Amino acid sequence: MNNDNYQFILADDHKGNKLLAVVKGELSTELVNNARTIGDQHFINILADQLKKIIDSASVIEKDGE
Repeated sequence: MNNDNYQFILADDHKGNKLLAVVKGELSTELVNNARTIGDQHFINILADQLKKIIDSASVIEKDGE
């Protein structure tokens, strides 16, 4: 997969709350403001369990200066 136009973002507040985002193109305020919960049952049925496993096993490791 060519990742040149993709960003993968993980946020973790260490209270059990996490955000996993895949951005195609540029992340902008407009893009964030237009974000909505996915309601497509086909998407949910096929990918949700896989995404849950990924986000449950992922963690943010802070680097020096970040």
